[in-house]
Amino acid sequence: MDDSPPIVKFVSQKISKIRWKPNQNQYSHETDVFATGNWDDEAGKVCLWKLPSMEQEVMDMEAGGYDPAVREPNLLCEVPHTGDVTDLEFISADHVVSSSSTGTVTLYRHHTNSQTLGASMSWEGIHKDPGDKGCPCTCLTTQGEDMVVSAGEDGRINVLNVAYRKPVRVIDKANSCTINGITFLKQLEVISVDSSGQLKVFDLRQASGDPVRTFALSGEQTPLQCVARHPTQYHIVATGAYDGVLSVWDLRQEKFPVTPLEAHSAAIWEVKFHPNNPDHLFTCSEDGSVWHWNASSVASLVTGTGAGSGGGSLFSQNTPTGGAGNMSITSPWLVLDSGRQKLDVKSKLSLTLPLNTIDIVSQILLCGSDEEAIYAMDIPGIR
Repeated sequence: MDDSPPIVKFVSQKISKIRWKPNQNQYSHETDVFATGNWDDEAGKVCLWKLPSMEQEVMDMEAGGYDPAVREPNLLCEVPHTGDVTDLEFISADHVVSSSSTGTVTLYRHHTNSQTLGASMSWEGIHKDPGDKGCPCTCLTTQGEDMVVSAGEDGRINVLNVAYRKPVRVIDKANSCTINGITFLKQLEVISVDSSGQLKVFDLRQASGDPVRTFALSGEQTPLQCVARHPTQYHIVATGAYDGVLSVWDLRQEKFPVTPLEAHSAAIWEVKFHPNNPDHLFTCSEDGSVWHWNASSVASLVTGTGAGSGGGSLFSQNTPTGGAGNMSITSPWLVLDSGRQKLDVKSKLSLTLPLNTIDIVSQILLCGSDEEAIYAMDIPGIR
């Protein structure tokens, strides 16, 4: 099952972002609808797709009429989008928000009865260069069903509320270079990564707009391209760098907060913890690959529940021994400096052109690429 080929849907557009739609039932993580955005095309668009259920596949097989094409995602609806889609997030089960290379952020509503997408709010040109011309909004993050935070090439951070047509807060000089990724740490705290290799934490309640904490990779200023927060331990974040290095950060530490792991041969565009099983992490890269990082064997060593042999490749960090200090270790991602710890790392997909985006819910991993295709694959044993 683990080696079963992915479902492939050729869509005649380069996929820049892909995101699972949350289930309206808060007690279930299962979903079969996802959104995509494209880039480098004459016509930008945001699309919604539906992945046929496994139950339907079983019924088709039992009826003797199984066709592999039946498992391909079906297009539900699409809506024009001005510029490239640079980021995409669901703010609720029926609302998805996108950021654009034109500097605009748009909120779309999915009308389920008519199966249409329509723009319900747009914040135009909220990212600008010194000449007051629009510049790309590079990333966004959401909190609850009403708050959106965007960041861009202008180093600006905008706090948006879906009830207001103008930003409710603007941090003009949040950064002197491009902000490449941003995510919420807590309800009113965000963390950003930038082209100088820094992580900056902003408390949106503070009037000054200055970061409350700043972390940096040592040595050369390698751009950080993406950031993901651990779903249950908010002091742990993972970042992907332009040189292909995956790093895990412990934000409780000041001196040695980072564990760098040699990873891809080119830029990491997205990193994702599994939302319900964060011992598993996924990365995608400019080199055309998707990797599955499994820290379960390390977790067994931390908890003392198994031998932890893992059978995977050995990765050790470059930070000084003892960087974890005397803090209690509660996550396998924080003990990777020990030579005994092994990560099981598998390549899930390998293409010729860049893999730009990934998302995972339950045991289905979605991928989008410059090969103008969507990929869906089962990751057994994770839910």
